Amino acid sequence: MSDIEKAIFKAKLELEIITAEEIQRWAVETLEDNPSHDLALDICFLSTSEQVSNYFKQLSKNLLNTKLTKEYVNLLLNEYIVKNVDLVKTQDTFSFLQKILYLSQSLKNQDLYDLLDYYDDQFNLSFEGHIPSEPNIVLKEFLKDLKNFVVTSE
Repeated sequence: MSDIEKAIFKAKLELEIITAEEIQRWAVETLEDNPSHDLALDICFLSTSEQVSNYFKQLSKNLLNTKLTKEYVNLLLNEYIVKNVDLVKTQDTFSFLQKILYLSQSLKNQDLYDLLDYYDDQFNLSFEGHIPSEPNIVLKEFLKDLKNFVVTSE
């Protein structure tokens, strides 16, 4: 279970769903119930939130790609998209896009990666004036297609 927990924490940190401080609190609470929990012990030996963040950033992307963790992280990614897709505004599109692009690439979800890559190109072309669509139009199309993708992948 420790690898699954690591993968989930890694994904949640990447999506900014959880903070390093919350992970530290989880570790302390977990050790109260189970003093031999390996991951909680590892985290408790890290003294700062920056060290906790670095611990998870340095974990291999392959950790996200085992069958069981892939299922958990895909569910987490879908929940994140559904929760945030209507909140995305033009100024934070790239941050949103980068977060889900990273995880789709780590999960080797080629269909999602292709969709995100396509819209990344569309945004760039729109901002540079190479296509007639305004960035807001591209954003609306992107969010609509992303919602459809999540619904059809469930």
